[in-house]
Amino acid sequence: MEKRRELWIDAAKGFSIIFVVMGHSGDAGANHYLSWFRMPLFFLLSGLVFKPILPERYTGWAVKRTKGLMTPYFAYGLLIAAGMLLYSLNFTGFLENIARLLYGGLTLTGPYGVFWFITCLLFTQLLFGYIVRYSRRTQFLLIASAYLLSHLIALTPLKNFNLPWNIDVALLAVTYYAIGYYGKKAIPALISRAYVLLLLLPLCALVLWLERSGYISYSLDMKYKDYDALLLDLAVPLLISLTICAAVYQLSKRLPLGFMGRLGRNTIAIMYLHLPLNYSLKVLLGTDYGLIPFTLVGVVLPLLAAKWAGRYPPVSRLYLGRGSSRQAIEYGAARR
Repeated sequence: MEKRRELWIDAAKGFSIIFVVMGHSGDAGANHYLSWFRMPLFFLLSGLVFKPILPERYTGWAVKRTKGLMTPYFAYGLLIAAGMLLYSLNFTGFLENIARLLYGGLTLTGPYGVFWFITCLLFTQLLFGYIVRYSRRTQFLLIASAYLLSHLIALTPLKNFNLPWNIDVALLAVTYYAIGYYGKKAIPALISRAYVLLLLLPLCALVLWLERSGYISYSLDMKYKDYDALLLDLAVPLLISLTICAAVYQLSKRLPLGFMGRLGRNTIAIMYLHLPLNYSLKVLLGTDYGLIPFTLVGVVLPLLAAKWAGRYPPVSRLYLGRGSSRQAIEYGAARR
């Protein structure tokens, strides 16, 4: 049996992946507002469960993390490329897709549109895993420097330079990741108080009103390095992410959120498959469809595929990053 897991963290990841799918539906309004927090929330939640690595074990850990994330990356990438080859019989296009997978970053578009996140997450984890060997003061200085450097890049022509695998975006992502890690005890303690949610919700509404009224102009797109508001890029994603965490935590104490927990444990399949499945269905039907059908297709079908893959260890290792199904889960109360 696996280690006890906290339902609210898995459920929050489940909501996060739904937000990702919704943002890719083609609904401009949904994408604009969801992009404020959907990726930062993923990094924050990942940081919450990060465990420090001893310096002498870093190399082995880094190899393991790279293998764990990049095996599904190439497995899904080749699967999608093969499917496109069968449809178009364009072998040149197949080779171009392989080259795009190898380079990553901004070259990944269309059905590969979200692949950038996996490589960015990998470099964020490797970077933070190395940083935590130093004193807490040095850690803070390095993370603050990375945050400032990320904005310097975004405000200069360097923004348009496509580094392989979105390596430079990890400079921003590591800040959100670090907030989750350093808040490992403080965040659960904070959101466990019901009144905190009542304070956070009006603040989120205020930010939304300020933006809608034109008092502030805000956008955030990590993939394309659209982050040029030094203070807002920290305040807005953190505020909304904490609000979502608080809402999910409170819901987990009152409602059965097991389904959302399962979504949270299968984000990898949904992340990789929601775009190619929707693109394929649109071609098959010969029509476009809106936010809700796109989200249902992008969540339900990959979840079913993950359930099937989990039954077969070789397939599970390739496409889920694990050797067997994760059905034996115990949920514990959030630590305080």
